[in-house]
Amino acid sequence: MNQLTMPFDTLLFLAAFGGGLSLVLVLLIARDFHQSVAARLFILLIVAAVCHLFHPWLPPSCHAYSFIIQSASPALFWMCCRITFVPPEESRKLLWPIAFYSFLAPLFFLLIGKPDALLFILKGLPQWFEYILVVAGLWEVASNWNNDLVEARRRLRGGVMVATGLAVGWSILSFNLKIGDAASRYLALNLAILILAWLLLQGRSELWKLIPKVAEIQAKKPTSVALNPIATNSHSAEELQRLQQLMNKGFYRQENLTLTMLAKKLDMPEYRLRSTINNALGYNNFNEYINELRIGEAAERLATEPETPITNIALDVGYRTMSSFNRAFRKIHNSTPSDYREN
Repeated sequence: MNQLTMPFDTLLFLAAFGGGLSLVLVLLIARDFHQSVAARLFILLIVAAVCHLFHPWLPPSCHAYSFIIQSASPALFWMCCRITFVPPEESRKLLWPIAFYSFLAPLFFLLIGKPDALLFILKGLPQWFEYILVVAGLWEVASNWNNDLVEARRRLRGGVMVATGLAVGWSILSFNLKIGDAASRYLALNLAILILAWLLLQGRSELWKLIPKVAEIQAKKPTSVALNPIATNSHSAEELQRLQQLMNKGFYRQENLTLTMLAKKLDMPEYRLRSTINNALGYNNFNEYINELRIGEAAERLATEPETPITNIALDVGYRTMSSFNRAFRKIHNSTPSDYREN
């Protein structure tokens, strides 16, 4: 059954239901519009979903532009995942132009009169880019999952992104590959919007919560790796002490150190370790915690060992490349290692 044979009253009911949910979702997110880029992108993603829902009832003269708006959904989805999950110092230089090309190329194709000679370049290729962006968005969620130390936000972000990814992915695959029907796409979108609205009602502030700047973190906690005696509730003094003692021995220098590796070394459940680092030490991101320990040692050695090559210091504290070391150092000290040593 395709969209032409599907009863329009059924589709209209599904579209109206999804439109109502979308309005609720937009009202929830709109309060954060000026504070969060991710919130703005989510609103644009919802607009694209609403265009899909009400496309059959738009004037025929608007259909081509409606398709252009809908084609931006994968790009907007990836951008949401990128900004929400990935630290800004991790570049995705190739995916940004792909994201913009995926919907700007079809728009250009429409504006210049749909020439057959450019059909693949401006229409066919962007469709393949849409699949790449949906997969890339879900990869951003999975690959950075453990780095987020706030349990409530991890659940909320995961639920939001997976629901959105599945809905966007099914809508794009169903439409482009001619599988399923209009009702299945409408149901997928409505389910995703319903999940989004429910999750945002549970904890909107956790979703848009930004990782504090380094200066703010340092103002709230000691900059050294000395034992922090504060531990309350589930963050027992014993767990915090074990973590700090291990780090004082230099365990943070291990290359490719992950929270899973650290939890195994401490014989501690990951959720307990995540909670300890977050609530007792004040970090929201695991990589940020490790980088501050590594850069703290590197900065000390730069000042006290003027003859030691910077490359050796970078490798000693756990960085595999100078580029990653320089990015982390600049983020914390707002200067390059060379400038820091000279001053």
